[in-house]
Amino acid sequence: MKKIENLFLLVLLLAACDSKKADTQDDGNRADTADSVCVADTGLNLSAEISDGLTNKNVDEFFGDFIFSFIQDRRLQVERVRFPLKYVKMTAGKQITSVIEKNAWKHERIFVSPEYYTVLFNNEDQMELENSTETKVVDIEKINLKKNFIKVFHFEKVNGLWMLCQESEHPMGKSPLAEFLDFYRKFASDSLMQRKSIEDPLRFVTADPENDFGTIEGTLSVDQWFAFKPVLPENEITNIRYGQSYKNPNHIVFVKRGISNGMLDVLTFTKKDGQWKFVSYEN
Repeated sequence: MKKIENLFLLVLLLAACDSKKADTQDDGNRADTADSVCVADTGLNLSAEISDGLTNKNVDEFFGDFIFSFIQDRRLQVERVRFPLKYVKMTAGKQITSVIEKNAWKHERIFVSPEYYTVLFNNEDQMELENSTETKVVDIEKINLKKNFIKVFHFEKVNGLWMLCQESEHPMGKSPLAEFLDFYRKFASDSLMQRKSIEDPLRFVTADPENDFGTIEGTLSVDQWFAFKPVLPENEITNIRYGQSYKNPNHIVFVKRGISNGMLDVLTFTKKDGQWKFVSYEN
């Protein structure tokens, strides 16, 4: 009887661990459970629609590899758009739905710069999602800070291939990051406001020149920051939603990553006493 009781307790313990693990994975990659657009269409058979030409490029393991090919290769881009492409626009509290036909498609660059893109995370651990091969749904948000609206490109991995399944547009105020985005717009464009928002001293992390895998940590004064700070986009930024959620609205990691040039700038912001502060910089 004692052995049976012990076995029962072991089963319960393992089940609890599996449940906890599943909860953690769901929190870290929530986009995988988002509503599907491609496969939800009634009667859609993507297997029949996908041509042999789509499989000629080995770009589908990582979303990063795919999206750079999607942007640069006009033929691949047309093949990887699910036409007629659904377009949903939210304006004045109303939802307007239309479609884009294949003959009306214009090549889409998506990113606001050919040299870099930006991503917003809730913490540094979420940055690992960029290298995940398990992600099946990704949204790229093109955020117009000047006009206060966001255009969303919705991608899904269907039958092992990434496809653009829908585009949408909504006011910036509908974003869970609306408050931070309003702050960032002022931070990037107003030097006086930026100076007031910098934690003094500012935590600074950079690569160790004597160790390829090491880093050096120190601090910067406000004046030192302004002496060699990176260029911060002011009017438009992107945000790639690999699945990261924003449960902590008072902490944002802003990543500016170079496209094929090795550039990386990581700016961490924390809201303290009702005010956003720039607390850490890594390059």
